[in-house]
Amino acid sequence: MVKLEPRDKGLLLKLKNRKGKDKNIDIKILNSQGIEETHEVVEPKESETEPTKTGELEMQAVGSLFDLKPSELSLFSDKIGTLIDYAKSQTDDHSREGILWAIRSLENKVGTPPLGEKMINYLNKYAWLKLEQKRLDDETKKYERNI
Repeated sequence: MVKLEPRDKGLLLKLKNRKGKDKNIDIKILNSQGIEETHEVVEPKESETEPTKTGELEMQAVGSLFDLKPSELSLFSDKIGTLIDYAKSQTDDHSREGILWAIRSLENKVGTPPLGEKMINYLNKYAWLKLEQKRLDDETKKYERNI
């Protein structure tokens, strides 16, 4: 195990060998004349760090399934959103891994797209149809009497 901790005058490297013995190495920062420099350790304020939205992480993960570049994510955001909604309707596990698993199983279920069509477009059509079918079934059940 290796752990690096900031200090007022350099860094502290904490090591643990296979036998469980600890060994600490003090790393000092020197300037070009060989004189030790002191640096202030500044922790970032909470407002300085931008939180990443969970939806963005899911979009990137699903985009990586289809080898989409980050610049292409905005072009396919609607289609990825439809696939994520479909995946959430198919599994109780709404974690990133659960969503990816549901989309991979959908790929296996529908097979290879026709020649010249991208897999993301092919899966999006299927997922949209299934979601629309579910919505229509739910809507018609409101009008039917329970017998």
